[in-house]
Amino acid sequence: MDAVAALTLEALSAYGTESLLGYAASLRAACGSAPPPFGESWYGDKYRAVSADPHWLAASLVGNAQVEGDGARKLWNLAGRTEDANIAGQIRVHAIDESRHARLYVAMLDLVFPDAVGEELRPAVGALSPGYTIKDRPAEAEHSPIEWVRDEIIQMNLGEIRTRIHQLLLRPVLKAWCPESERPRLHKVLDSLLQDETLHIQYTARLIDQMVQEGAGAFVRQTMVKRLAEFNDITLTEVGAQRFVGE
Repeated sequence: MDAVAALTLEALSAYGTESLLGYAASLRAACGSAPPPFGESWYGDKYRAVSADPHWLAASLVGNAQVEGDGARKLWNLAGRTEDANIAGQIRVHAIDESRHARLYVAMLDLVFPDAVGEELRPAVGALSPGYTIKDRPAEAEHSPIEWVRDEIIQMNLGEIRTRIHQLLLRPVLKAWCPESERPRLHKVLDSLLQDETLHIQYTARLIDQMVQEGAGAFVRQTMVKRLAEFNDITLTEVGAQRFVGE
């Protein structure tokens, strides 16, 4: 089994996720057809090499905050376009999480590199998060076709898988750079992020498995292979530019 599929399914099992046979088979098939570069050893080696530069690492944390904030806005829009109220509600909660994650990446930057953001840049960095809370609700928009929503859920699942792997790579690097006095706080933030990403994979995996059970198995398999192949191309381009951020 591909390393990415194995790592993902093991993480879901560790969180007590029920057997999602349709999802698991589709993920394995996609990873077999288009092996993700972010599951290969050279990818981790490359990440560790570039993250040895503290300036790169600090900029990467800001980049992750921006990607999380942008992702929150896209999810917010998707929640407003999704006709199924149950699915829309789950996407809304995901958007709120991503909005919080943008702030958490900035918080980690302050813990590890406390002088990186000057007062003149603080408002701009703070604005990277849209600030969604549980009290907020997206404006309802014209509903998208179910196939579009399903496609976006599959893309979300694949993006969260890569983000979780990035966080596993990030943990030891940040701990090494972090002042010892701030490490307990850093550990809490990292644990919170990793748990959230795993739960995001979990809920989207359940939705994908439900698609298979509803008779959309062929659509799921074809779309997952197509989107993962596209995602791999984007990943390789980003690595060439020494970017390891977001989804």
